[in-house]
Amino acid sequence: MKRGLSQTLKVKEEILGGTYPKAFQLGLLRGILDAGLTSLVDGTPAAAVDLARTARVMHRLAQERLGLDAVVLVRRGGARGRRFLLAFPGGQQELQDFVGKPPQTLPALGRRGYLAGLFLAGGSLTPPQTGYLLELRLTRLATVAAAAAILSGFGLIPHRRLRREYSVLYLRGADQLAQTLSLIGAQEARLKLEDARSVRSMRGSVNRLVNAESANVEKSVRAAIAHGEWIRRLAASRGLESLPPKLREAAQARLDDPEAPLEEIGRRIGLTKAGVHYRLRRIAELAGVDLAKEDPGRML
Repeated sequence: MKRGLSQTLKVKEEILGGTYPKAFQLGLLRGILDAGLTSLVDGTPAAAVDLARTARVMHRLAQERLGLDAVVLVRRGGARGRRFLLAFPGGQQELQDFVGKPPQTLPALGRRGYLAGLFLAGGSLTPPQTGYLLELRLTRLATVAAAAAILSGFGLIPHRRLRREYSVLYLRGADQLAQTLSLIGAQEARLKLEDARSVRSMRGSVNRLVNAESANVEKSVRAAIAHGEWIRRLAASRGLESLPPKLREAAQARLDDPEAPLEEIGRRIGLTKAGVHYRLRRIAELAGVDLAKEDPGRML
C-alpha cells in the first residue's frame, strides 16, 4: 500500500487491487451503483465515485460484466473535492435490469462484493489507534435497508444515524471491524487492525500492572509507617521490654527494616506473612491504637 494515505484510502486501495470471482465483482459493481447512481440532465444514468482508480475498475467491470461502455467525466470543486462521474449513454434499460433485484438475494460472494462496493462509494474507517469505527454513507433508504440486512446476515450489528442528507450505517468494535474488513476483501487491513489491537491490549495490560504495583507500593509504605508508629507509641508508654518475647521480636524486626514487606520480615524470624501481621496488630492493641481507624487494612 501507498504510504501517507489515510486509513480509509488504504482499505479502498486494497479492495481495488484485489482479484475476485465473478460473483464478487458483480456485487461490487452493484454496490457502487446503489450508493452513487444518479442521472444527467438528459436522463443518462451515471454514477459518482471519489477515486480515479474506482472509476477505472467500475468502467472495466461494466464493460466486462454488463457489456456497457461508460464515459468518464470529472467534476471539480465543492465540499467533497474532485469527483468522477461515469455516464452510461444508452444503457438505461441494462442498468435498470441489473439493479432491479434486491441485493439481499445475491449469493454470499455477491453480498460481500456489494458491501465492498458500498465502502468504495461512501465508506470510511477510523485508524485503530483512535478507535474502531467503520461507516457507510448512503443516500437511498432502500440501500440502507439492504446494507443493514446483509450486514446482519453476516452476524454483524449495524447502527444507523442521520448526517445532513445522508443516512450513515456504522459498526463499532474491533471484532465487528475485523470481520467486515475480511468480508470486503481487505485482509491486509484486517491484519494491521489485529496487530494494532494487540499492541493496545498489551499497553493496557502493562499500564494496569504498573498501576497495581504502584498502588501496592503505596499501601506497603502506609502500612510500614503505621507499624512503626504503633511500636514507637508502645515503647513510649510501657517500653518494648514489657512485650512477650515473640511480640518483641516482631517489633524489633520491623524497626530494623522499616521498608521491608511482611513476607521478608517473616522469613527473618521464621513466620508467615499472616503471623507477622497478627503480632503487629497485637502490638497496636497493647499500645491502645484504635485499629478501626488506623489499621492499614491488609497484610502488606
